[in-house]
Amino acid sequence: MSLELIVIVSNTLVVFATFLATLYRIKIERDQIQTVKRDVKAKECLESLRKYIKTERKSITSMNKEELQEFLDYLEKLGR
Repeated sequence: MSLELIVIVSNTLVVFATFLATLYRIKIERDQIQTVKRDVKAKECLESLRKYIKTERKSITSMNKEELQEFLDYLEKLGR
């Protein structure tokens, strides 16, 4: 009887540990998916910014200091 109880308890602990490891793995994979989504969004934003700067290069270079500062503040807030 004692040996059976030890086997049952140890199997239960192994199953519980496997369950916890699976839950942790799911959490890690969910975080990885979120990171990939953020990377894709950041890449799209960066590409859009590059396209905008390429198109408006002349206008941006002719801005005075105050206009340029406002534009940079706008870009900083846009990324959030």
